[in-house]
Amino acid sequence: MIEYKGFIGHFKFDETKSMFYGCVANTNEVITFQGKSVKEIKQRFHDAIDEHIEWRKKYGKKPEQPSSLK
Repeated sequence: MIEYKGFIGHFKFDETKSMFYGCVANTNEVITFQGKSVKEIKQRFHDAIDEHIEWRKKYGKKPEQPSSLK
């Protein structure tokens, strides 16, 4: 589990493809990310969140607040 700007990401490793695949758990939006290393998956997670926030701003949508996982 990783966190960035309040968003929580989960990822797993697919041994057959040698890739990490992840998704954001505490949002109503579908946000996914992937990478070939732990360093890369973390960066791709950050990029996905930043792109999501920018997209919402660009289209005049209120920035989504991540929901609690409690």
